[in-house]
Amino acid sequence: MVGQQAGDAGARSLWFNPPDDGESTRRSLTRERVVAEALAVISSDGAQALSMRAIAARLGVVPGALYRHVRSKEQLYDLVLDAVLAEVDCQADPGTPWVAQVAALARRLRTVLEDHPGIAALLKARDPVSPASLTLAEAFLAPLGAAGLPARQAALAFRLVYDYTVGFSLGDLTSPAERRLRDAATRQELHAFLRSLPARRFPTLADHGPLAWDNDRDERFSSGLDTLLRGLQAGLGAAAAPPAAASRSPH
Repeated sequence: MVGQQAGDAGARSLWFNPPDDGESTRRSLTRERVVAEALAVISSDGAQALSMRAIAARLGVVPGALYRHVRSKEQLYDLVLDAVLAEVDCQADPGTPWVAQVAALARRLRTVLEDHPGIAALLKARDPVSPASLTLAEAFLAPLGAAGLPARQAALAFRLVYDYTVGFSLGDLTSPAERRLRDAATRQELHAFLRSLPARRFPTLADHGPLAWDNDRDERFSSGLDTLLRGLQAGLGAAAAPPAAASRSPH
């Protein structure tokens, strides 16, 4: 009898392996999981595909369960944006020139936005006042103010660089236009078409068009950013220079 019980136990252990604690315990639903799933939806299908019902289906819960963690879809948008912006490294080297600090921050912001397709479009339509958003704004404004720009000019400069970076990131690497430019064969077809344009009607486009549609995304961003920052530097220099009338000695 004891031997039979031992045999039965051996058979049970052989044919029935109970799940361990990790398998038997369902992953608890948290705000972080909801936000991560929403970010996955936006990255793959765009912000227009985001809905509480879709998120619930992906997480295997009823929609009502989400509302214990997120009040509404609007709040979910803001939580997603905050999670993405929190990835931007806002640390600056105070020993570097203010132009370098602003340029480095803009490049980091662009990298994070392009790592999350669809987020730039959502960010362009919203202006969340979230912890990460405030940290980013502070990081932009601090070197502009330290450079000597008056408060209003510093604010305008921040918005100029910020809007340029977000706007540039709208054309992310998954967009049809960027895919066409990255594909060598398609790009060559486009260049051939531009060169074939009637020179009498489009002389400059036929000559220089291929240069304007090239696989040079990083160069385009850097060139635009450098142009903006040079303009800010020139404006700062003009503001610091004495008026012409005051610099002339009286006769």
